[in-house]
Amino acid sequence: MKTIYKALASTAAIAAAGIAAPALAQDAVSGEAQASEQAGQYDAIIVTARRREETLLDVPVAISAVGSEQLERYAATDLQKIGQLVPQVILAKTGGGGAGASFTIRGLGSSALDAGIDQTVSLNIDGLQISRGRLVAQSFFDVEQVEVLKGPQALFFGKNSPGGVVSVRTKGASSKLEGYVRAGYEFKADERIIEGAISGPITDTLGFRIAARGSKMDGYIRNNAGPITLPSDPTHPSIGAANGRDPGTREILGRITLEWNPSNDFDATLKVFGDKLRDHGETSGTELLCDGGSRTLDLLGGVFVADPYSDCELNGERTLGAFNPEIGAAYPGSNGGVPETRYESLLTSLTMNYRAGGLNFTSVTGFWTYTNDGFDNFAFDSTPTVAGANKDHSEAFTQELRVNSDFSSMLNFAAGLFFEDSSRNTRGNGFIANVGTDPRYDTYHNWQLLTDNSGKTYSVFGQLILDLTDTVELAGGARWTRETKRTSVGNSYVNQNFAPFGITAEEGLFTSGKFADEQVSPEATISWRATPETTLYAAYKTGYKSGGFSNPSILSAGQTINDLGFAPEKADGGEFGFKGELLDRRLMLNATVYRYTFKGLQLTSFNPSPPSFTIRNAASARTTGVEIDGAFNVTPQFTLRGAAGYNKAKYLSFPAAPCYAGQTADQGCNGTTQDLSGTALVRAPKWNLTGGIAYDVDLSNDIGLGLSGDANYTSGYWLLENQNPVGWQNGFARLNATARLFQLDDAWELALIGRNLTNKYYGIAGAEKPFGTPDAVWVNIGRPREILLQGTVRF
Repeated sequence: MKTIYKALASTAAIAAAGIAAPALAQDAVSGEAQASEQAGQYDAIIVTARRREETLLDVPVAISAVGSEQLERYAATDLQKIGQLVPQVILAKTGGGGAGASFTIRGLGSSALDAGIDQTVSLNIDGLQISRGRLVAQSFFDVEQVEVLKGPQALFFGKNSPGGVVSVRTKGASSKLEGYVRAGYEFKADERIIEGAISGPITDTLGFRIAARGSKMDGYIRNNAGPITLPSDPTHPSIGAANGRDPGTREILGRITLEWNPSNDFDATLKVFGDKLRDHGETSGTELLCDGGSRTLDLLGGVFVADPYSDCELNGERTLGAFNPEIGAAYPGSNGGVPETRYESLLTSLTMNYRAGGLNFTSVTGFWTYTNDGFDNFAFDSTPTVAGANKDHSEAFTQELRVNSDFSSMLNFAAGLFFEDSSRNTRGNGFIANVGTDPRYDTYHNWQLLTDNSGKTYSVFGQLILDLTDTVELAGGARWTRETKRTSVGNSYVNQNFAPFGITAEEGLFTSGKFADEQVSPEATISWRATPETTLYAAYKTGYKSGGFSNPSILSAGQTINDLGFAPEKADGGEFGFKGELLDRRLMLNATVYRYTFKGLQLTSFNPSPPSFTIRNAASARTTGVEIDGAFNVTPQFTLRGAAGYNKAKYLSFPAAPCYAGQTADQGCNGTTQDLSGTALVRAPKWNLTGGIAYDVDLSNDIGLGLSGDANYTSGYWLLENQNPVGWQNGFARLNATARLFQLDDAWELALIGRNLTNKYYGIAGAEKPFGTPDAVWVNIGRPREILLQGTVRF
């Protein structure tokens, strides 16, 4: 196997030869459009940023559109990999409980440490608007196009999009019977993949598409945990690693699409997308980073216990111990003490379009639900000291109605209504010390926290589009939003042996409250079609993310609903942009200059009374930057592409930021808080650079060869909101490459795909190790080197 691996790695490296400068992630625009065989021109890219089909050149929005060919070229089949294809975008799965994810665009994102927070960057899946981050866990395949809209998008996408929107459009039904089967093997993680789709007409007016995918991975992280005995609990040693490799993902997912076109005036599309995933726990993609070795406080013993198996480096190795089977057997939801995640989701959308004269009416009805249930050792090492059996069930029904005019006159309009009815329930069985079994139930966990959350959203938007001249367009509009939320939080159970410590609120005491708010979010743009091949625009935009209530892992003694509430997050600012299709449409060039201010930033902050960390409106911030991307078809077979982004994202005011563990007064800690005003936001690198090539050549009348490679560079950034120095990620470079052998009529393809060929281990999110020493933080790592051999047969 080592010989095969080396040979594959060498082949991928050869395919990458000739790549120019280092850079970050490949821009969507630069990779999607393909040269025609005759002239080397780019095809027009159609986007729906303004909820109507427009060419990328026409739409006055900073948008990147990654097409299916680019997604397949690098096997980008989940949101984390898709995010790497677009500069200044991080879509991260996180492993410390809480929201389970953090989505960031231009340095603006959400805390991952609290299940009660919505994402600052919203997802739109086949028209279904979703603001919960848990969907980052599942795969997305058989995708037609991904659009990334940067900056506030309140007018057309509503609440919870002040940072931007990631819109995923999956493939639809085809006019003739066709399909594909694809199988692959990734050598680094021993990942096996098979997927396929079949599509075609059922009748003259009804078409279908069925797509399915299955994968099983051993893992790209070695778990070296061994047995450890706590001084306070000598009879229940941990058993070490339950699994030798992580994350150990197993996933099955599928999608059914029905398209009905009974007339030229009406069409309807139903999509049902289901997913079932298992892995080795929420922390299975994490490693521990520390200076002096991993040590964990034994609360009852009053001493720190060293983990001799941990190396405290980001190197593809970690230690995570399973709990003693006796404890696991009497710990509800703990899977017998073995870390595991069980995730299931269902996404459905029904889109109907009706055209009458110059009016286009659209209805999008959606329902989504997911359940994330699992157990993990949140000490992040071999010691069995901190654990949680956490369950999160969320669902929402949405209904959107829109009308767009398409008159030949100088004035057009867009308007719409939106309604959402959502609910979220969480359960957390927490454990921080073995105080023995509760005499009432014979269970070991220390407490059970329950939350019950519900909400309703009503929204109306309108926009007028005025053609001042044949080349100048003025557009302006606003969205009104009213939102209500209700929550109930409390400890439904407290172990009788744990209650005397006074850490938790008493058993059965619930605190509840209601949040209500109204917002008006205006937007205005002016665009000038200077020539048929160029567009310049200026835009003023606003954004809004709803307030609500924190869902902590425990309701502390004395905590009430007033300690858990937080207000909306708001954004406003503007951007100037240029888009061009130059040199006879062989050169695509885009540039954006932007500046946005964010107020009431929802971050993890310290609340001194009672002592706890919750979501609060702790800061204001500003992002200022420049983005440039382009692609040049040197010949119809040879393309150069590149992008550069400079982003200065800083807190304007963050006087009550939490101190990092061990921070002294000389280092800026004022008891429990520090002032981070003027410093950089978390996960906000200043520089993102990318450059790449693509070359296709006919080897014969039937066979073609395709080579592509991209180098990318990201400058340094903070991994932790409290700016613990251990959590600084230095700048790094990555190299991706693909070599494809294919039949010219697309009947089959054999591809060797290399990602992160430099095998760089880097962090994408993290937090301080619970009950650890000041030098210890846990880090979600980006996936290291991947070498994927993949074959596709189309029919």
